[in-house]
Amino acid sequence: MRLQHAILADMRFQIKHGFYLVYVIITIMYLIILSFLPENILSVALPLVVFSDPSVLGLFFIGGIILLEKGQGVLTVLVVTPLLSIEYILSKVISLAIVSVAAALAITWFSYFPSVNWVLLIVSTILTSGIFTLLGIMINAGCNTVNQYMLKTIPYMLLFILPCFALIGFPYSWLFTIIPSVAALKLMMGVYHGILWYEAAALAVYLVIINYILLRVAVRVFENKIVYQD
Repeated sequence: MRLQHAILADMRFQIKHGFYLVYVIITIMYLIILSFLPENILSVALPLVVFSDPSVLGLFFIGGIILLEKGQGVLTVLVVTPLLSIEYILSKVISLAIVSVAAALAITWFSYFPSVNWVLLIVSTILTSGIFTLLGIMINAGCNTVNQYMLKTIPYMLLFILPCFALIGFPYSWLFTIIPSVAALKLMMGVYHGILWYEAAALAVYLVIINYILLRVAVRVFENKIVYQD
């Protein structure tokens, strides 16, 4: 029940501060750009766009949300509320995942792509959003300004995004699948181009495990560096 209330409160907070409006504007921009692409380019651009939405935007949005809450004193009273740190973090992950899924569905639906695995689209978007939201929470530790946060995200973005070029294909490029962003993008590509069920299941299970590990680490970092500021 506490988690439900926290999710609703987060969604109201995000609406109030214009995060949803930004998502709508960016989604419309994506749709306009995609509408001008020929079908052969769209088949590559669409999964990349849908993948980048919960990853890049989620990473930056969670930083802005936590910094806003820091400035408003929300985190200082968290220690005297019954809400647990893991519930606070899960609330952020779930609320941003909901927006990411809505954007992914809208972009895909209005792009009129011929064949889409809608269930896999939802699963892959949730798992991708979770990874980058949790990563953003950990990066936020010790940051007091947006500039600090932006600078700290750069090496992480390079680490997680650049290896995705492994999808182009070269000898032993499959080894890059151990990098969560590569696994997530492979799963997202399967949404639009098809994927063997056991490969999709293996990638999904792997990303669930990564999400769980990041959740445990994020809780520890959040409590030590943000709540109690050791």
